[in-house]
Amino acid sequence: MKKFAKWFLFAATALVVCGACDDKDNEEPAPAPDKISITPKTANVSSKGGEASVMVSSSGQWTLSDNTNDYVTPSALKGKDGDIVKFTVKPNDKEEDQTFSYTFTCGKETASYAITLKKRASQTEEQLEITFVPESNILPREGGNVSVLVTSSDEWTLEGSHTFVHPSATSGSDGAEVTFAVDPNETEEDKVADYVFKMGSKNVPFQITVKGGVIYTLEIVGEKELKFAYTKQEKIAVTLNTNVPYRDLAAEITSTEEGWLTKGVTVQGATETEVIMYFDLTQNDGFDPREASVKITGPKGGEDILKIKQMPQSQISVEELSYYLETTGAVLEIPVKANVAFDVKLSESAGTWFAYNGFTDSKLKFTYQDLPEGTIRSCTATLTEKEPAAGAQPLTVVLMFSQKPKGMITTAVNMTGTRAWPAWNDPTPVTNMTAFTLEALVNPTVSRTSGSLSTIMGIEGKFLVRLGDVGIPWNQVQVCWDSGRQGTWGPVEGKLSNSDMKVNLNEWTHIAVTFGDGAVKVFINGVEKGSTTTDVPATVNFGVAHNDEQAPSGQQITRCFWVGYSYEPARDFRGMMSELRIWNRALTATELAEEGRRYDVDTKADGLVTYWKFDEGQGDVVKDHTSYRNDLASDGLKWEPVSLP
Repeated sequence: MKKFAKWFLFAATALVVCGACDDKDNEEPAPAPDKISITPKTANVSSKGGEASVMVSSSGQWTLSDNTNDYVTPSALKGKDGDIVKFTVKPNDKEEDQTFSYTFTCGKETASYAITLKKRASQTEEQLEITFVPESNILPREGGNVSVLVTSSDEWTLEGSHTFVHPSATSGSDGAEVTFAVDPNETEEDKVADYVFKMGSKNVPFQITVKGGVIYTLEIVGEKELKFAYTKQEKIAVTLNTNVPYRDLAAEITSTEEGWLTKGVTVQGATETEVIMYFDLTQNDGFDPREASVKITGPKGGEDILKIKQMPQSQISVEELSYYLETTGAVLEIPVKANVAFDVKLSESAGTWFAYNGFTDSKLKFTYQDLPEGTIRSCTATLTEKEPAAGAQPLTVVLMFSQKPKGMITTAVNMTGTRAWPAWNDPTPVTNMTAFTLEALVNPTVSRTSGSLSTIMGIEGKFLVRLGDVGIPWNQVQVCWDSGRQGTWGPVEGKLSNSDMKVNLNEWTHIAVTFGDGAVKVFINGVEKGSTTTDVPATVNFGVAHNDEQAPSGQQITRCFWVGYSYEPARDFRGMMSELRIWNRALTATELAEEGRRYDVDTKADGLVTYWKFDEGQGDVVKDHTSYRNDLASDGLKWEPVSLP
């Protein structure tokens, strides 16, 4: 009964186990199969003894059979994947070869290893024998080494001489190992070297063969180190001189940054040995240069290395371009962020009062002297890139330094990349104006390309003051307005601009535009530079409610008044602004000629309806100093210290 119960329990347990096996959700992954291999699998050791080494590759822990004998001692009997086991072999005192077999075991898998200890030479009769691994004396075209063990009953010599084979010994005694170093075969035919080991009346020939074949060559034609600008480059042609078929060529690209350099197509050139390989570069938007090494190879020989370096967009960045110096001499340090080397050159006006003392710790260092009483002075420092990319103009940055007593205006706004606008809390004074004057004190600090637009203020398509346009220089004042006429492509603009209306880079300029009595006039620094009565409207309405100038497709956009913006962000004003004003009358030439009023006017002056002084020095709002309180909001303002006049 007990036996039956035990059998029943065993059967029930087996059923439970089998049931669990059918539950795939609980099925454990199968263990990795056992694996073990060794390199090499056999070894020959001279009769004098020595060492033999084996590298073990296994899927887990391994053990070595303990084949205890008087001649061979292994360095380890167990270990892990990648271990090297050294077998120390004592000299053979017998006149016969001895073989010692070992078994490496990992789980259920084994690998066999055999060491042959060559016999000691006969002590009673003349004997000369050599031993080497079968076919090790037949080498590929690249050459290599061949080892030969010598068994001899007396001193032996080696006869034979070949320029491409270099034996380690030409004489020796029993148990010596001779290594033949064989040079590569650079011909298409096999090379054969015959040698004879001699001892007494014994002669043992030995032959080495180095296989020949086609020698593949590959060489880059021209420069092997290429340097490119930061911009995207396509189909960079690299010409190769090679006898490798072009379809078999490979290019291995090595770089710390992946993906920016890729290989394109490879084509046959104009001759049998000319091959052209193409590469593409993406644009480098980083701060640092990037480099790649390209190893071009054939499958059976031929190799050359191409170096490619792509520069970043040159950057020499300083927080401010204009500096107003105290009247007391001091040291001035200016932080600079740059990814290129640059030279610094002072203008002649620096004389001896302003000196450049070098660039260390990422800072430009200058010193300047006390300002003599009753004087003002200024100079510039030009930073010029030393080694621009091929075909590129060197980057330049101009710093302006002015030393004078503190001016009426001590702060201004850099409008680069931003914009401002009035919400027109009270639009009455700027609605349907029959006469007005727009004034602005501006300093463009960035040179722009011809055809660029830089907006000062106004309404796009209604009445706008700006710099530049298609067909005129970027720094030339242009006033444009709605003429009221229709042309083929829509409303026709009235325009006023001429070559006398240019403003200088990095220089403060007062611009005034008057409107009234059917005329539009432009004044630069108080001097009238142009006027027109053509297509001048009767009124202009600046009091349009502010909006973001966005509308669904097909619907008309309502344009409104902006400072430093019109139509699109690319038309921003890249420089500084101060003292923006709107009057409800056309100021006279006499009024505008007065220099002092360019920097300040009475907030209660007759006809002054908006007055944005830009003197806050902080924040993102510009106060309207008139009683109408039409302050300017903005997308963010960058304030910079100035000293005007």
